[in-house]
Amino acid sequence: MLQRLAFFAFVCPVFAQQQADPQVLGAMHGIAQHASRLLPMLEQVRAQEWVAQGAPETYALQVATARQQIQAIGTEMDALAQHPEGMQACIKALFRVQTFHGGLDSLLGGLRKYQNSALADLIQSVAAEDQGDIERLQSYVLQLADEKEQEFQVVEHEAQRCRADLSKNPSTVKKASKP
Repeated sequence: MLQRLAFFAFVCPVFAQQQADPQVLGAMHGIAQHASRLLPMLEQVRAQEWVAQGAPETYALQVATARQQIQAIGTEMDALAQHPEGMQACIKALFRVQTFHGGLDSLLGGLRKYQNSALADLIQSVAAEDQGDIERLQSYVLQLADEKEQEFQVVEHEAQRCRADLSKNPSTVKKASKP
């Protein structure tokens, strides 16, 4: 049983110290940089003028949301690069990026209709530049999930063994715990 505890003491910190490879860290930084390149372009979007011309108010909200999302993407990608082993943070950042891109598509439809198709095309092309980085991040999240699942299976297997040992030799545990 002491061997198994020693195993956990050794293995658990090793799993926790795994680092993302430089390509994944580069992808995280790339996603943040690509998103920030969109801010000056979004400053040119005049959704309030569209609303004055009869466009839905939703477009003005989408512009404000897109700007907020870009800021949040930068913040989350920077934080994620500091602690890339955090499964929840990885998924949250990935969902944010995907949500941003989904909302951007709707906004670009309005931009094409009410203001400037060339600007919409430019924003779309710049936004598409991060697709390789997004795919790398998605692959990393899947790999991280697989590693976490494997870690869980190892821990669960060892816990089952410990339970079996304890049920076979309950007197050994009582003796060992007395000072």
